Amino acid sequence: MKNITILLFVLLSHTVFAQISDGTVRSLVNTEEYFNFLVKEKGINKGFQKVIAPKCLVFRPNPVSAKQYFRRNDEDKGQLSWKPEFAMIAKNGDFGFTTGPYSYNNKGNISYGHYISIWKSDDKNRWRLVLDVGIPHEKPTTEMKYEYLDPQDHYFNRLLGPQKLKMREDIVYSTDLLLGKALFDTGLDNFNEFYDNQVRLYFPHYLPFLGKYAAIQFFKSQNFALSSSPTFIDRAFSGDLAYTYGTATISGKVFNYVRIWKISESMKWNIIMDVYLPSS
Repeated sequence: MKNITILLFVLLSHTVFAQISDGTVRSLVNTEEYFNFLVKEKGINKGFQKVIAPKCLVFRPNPVSAKQYFRRNDEDKGQLSWKPEFAMIAKNGDFGFTTGPYSYNNKGNISYGHYISIWKSDDKNRWRLVLDVGIPHEKPTTEMKYEYLDPQDHYFNRLLGPQKLKMREDIVYSTDLLLGKALFDTGLDNFNEFYDNQVRLYFPHYLPFLGKYAAIQFFKSQNFALSSSPTFIDRAFSGDLAYTYGTATISGKVFNYVRIWKISESMKWNIIMDVYLPSS
């Protein structure tokens, strides 16, 4: 009886604290792993409903309300499993993202890919999923290299009024808009000015491209003609991480994209994650 009581206490404690942000990237990784546990135990639909924010979006393949999607669709009987291999958190501890490989087993038919989860903390300091997107690709052939990045410092301007906050959002939105126009006008070399050196490019049916050189070389090897335009922007209160999503036209085909932006030491916004998936 004593052992059962201890086990129940541990499980309840894990449930209560698994989603709490303590200002570290480890708390976000723990939340992602707890999310995976929920999906295994309760199924995909119910597992997602336990962690999504009220306005969470999932790309299936176009962005739709996660709340409505998982309520309206029948329970997915497949087995979904994933593991975060890369994660970052903002200085204020209210915003972060995780990414890594996933596998989906549907009656013995296994498919693979990479996912991206974007999280924000709510008014109770609980991590909530605000965006979920992923790409399919072949089975990975290399082992994961885990990298979970806390901010190098926690200094940021905390005395920001509504106008200043809106200005920060407008800067990221305008930067994304500028990139899309530059790609259309003068080509793929413009990624060199907007990509972080450690950027990760996710493109359907290809394993992730890691680093600026690999990402740009992929685009050039495909001889793509690319343009893009954002439709949404959100960013951390501390102003060091943000994300946009929108539509891109790649050699005449329409794609959805999600970009995660990181501010550099020189206060320049660069893309740390660039994700594309075909529009329906």
